[in-house]
Amino acid sequence: MTADLDLRPPDAGSVPALDVDGDLRSVLNAIAVGRPVGPATIAASLRAVFAMPSPARDVALGTIMAEAMAAGPTVDVAAEAIAVALDLDGRRPPAPVTAESTRVVLLAGSGKKGVRTLNISTPAALVAAAAGATIIKIGSRATSSALGSRDLAQALGLRERTTVDEVREDVALHGFSFLAVETHIPTLDRLYGGRFHAPNLFSFGLAALASPVRGDVTLFGLAHPRVDVAARVLARLGESSVEVIGTRLPGGLYLDEIGLDGDLLRARGEPGGGGSVESIPLVPTPGMSLPTPTDADEAIHRTLDLLAGAGMPSHRALVVRNAAHLLLTSGVTQSRRRATVLAEEVLSSGAAMRLTTGA
Repeated sequence: MTADLDLRPPDAGSVPALDVDGDLRSVLNAIAVGRPVGPATIAASLRAVFAMPSPARDVALGTIMAEAMAAGPTVDVAAEAIAVALDLDGRRPPAPVTAESTRVVLLAGSGKKGVRTLNISTPAALVAAAAGATIIKIGSRATSSALGSRDLAQALGLRERTTVDEVREDVALHGFSFLAVETHIPTLDRLYGGRFHAPNLFSFGLAALASPVRGDVTLFGLAHPRVDVAARVLARLGESSVEVIGTRLPGGLYLDEIGLDGDLLRARGEPGGGGSVESIPLVPTPGMSLPTPTDADEAIHRTLDLLAGAGMPSHRALVVRNAAHLLLTSGVTQSRRRATVLAEEVLSSGAAMRLTTGA
């Protein structure tokens, strides 16, 4: 005789039923059957997602982000998503910061690049500032990288600035100031930070837009081919002069900086519009490959060696290329050759290291 089967559902125990908001339910159903989702609906659904408890919030947020990226990120959807995210912390209009002799460059990036490298943008910013540029760097802790720019800044002894007056003081004294993304969007960071290891909708400008200050020009690095989308998003959300750059590596991965080889992707943005993607082949540096650290400690030591005048040749080449671009953007020189020479001289002299002890 066959034993009777117990077909009763298991006791749900402490797992409560989840009441899903109507807008979110509509979006999830649209995603499930392959229907397109518009920016207004995305915005409403994200508001609902942020009000949910974890882990349901994380699952829903990941689903929406993955679908938006798979469908191809658009300016409308990315801009709406970032605006909703920034509203969580009641973002105020950023205050302008200016300098007498150069353009102030607000430098930020998407992170989440396809390959872990030694830190590039932060040492490049220090080198450029030591060579006469005016740079405000905004960065965050590591998620997908071995060492985030905020982690590196702390290891180098750089002060994190939190107010507009502090940034202006640093810029006047040193030509450099560092801001941490998480400090200025604490609510969003609690809901979003550390959860995504690949580009998503927020990658198209959130880091720059979280800044409480604005320079004369925003230079934003994006580890994704659609640099034009980021340029237009940043312009739409208030950045008046924008350049977005990224590198498509020969293997198909992306950096949010200027690389050693591959194609430099560049787009500009201004209020009311933005240009198309410009693809510029990079001249390879013979015998060099991307410097990839094994862990955070190595990343710190390699960067300290570099700023002191030594360092790995490939790391040096990357930092020089990016520092030279910052010097051009800040208006220190109009010659790329001269900008490269200035960056090399700063690294050789150790002037960038001296800046870390004085900033």
